[in-house]
Amino acid sequence: MKRTLAIAVIAGLILFNAVSAFAVSVGELAPDFQGETLAGEEFRLSDYKGQPILLKIGTTWCPSCKTQGKAIDSLHPYLEEKGVRFVDVFIDESKSSVAKYFAKGGYHKPAAIVLDEGAAHRAYNVYVIPRLLLIGSDFRVVRDGDPLPAGKLKRLIEKMLQGD
Repeated sequence: MKRTLAIAVIAGLILFNAVSAFAVSVGELAPDFQGETLAGEEFRLSDYKGQPILLKIGTTWCPSCKTQGKAIDSLHPYLEEKGVRFVDVFIDESKSSVAKYFAKGGYHKPAAIVLDEGAAHRAYNVYVIPRLLLIGSDFRVVRDGDPLPAGKLKRLIEKMLQGD
């Protein structure tokens, strides 16, 4: 029994360290990536350098991604007022599925809707979705992690903006 518990604890620590090793460190420059927008234009994250960025990486079919999308959408007026650029990245999705997602969900359009064919996925080592990052106007990562409710996300954005 003790041996089984010890093995479980060790396995858990190894898994925790492996998963946390994939996160981008706070203070690190945000990895740049390129992709195509829903409108068919070329996108490069670094084009938003000098502006605060809220970056969500997910899919249309993921329930947690939808919940996070709704939380972010509820902050749309605040994000616009504060000049925070919301970039919504969809991993391995077709243009039609993403277009339907926005039409059906009634969401405000983000600054950029990016169809990722692997560039963002690789740059950010995405293994769990949704992935939510805050990037300061200096292009440094302020926060990298899992979903947040709207209120907590707004407080983190306010804190980020005070530091910019």
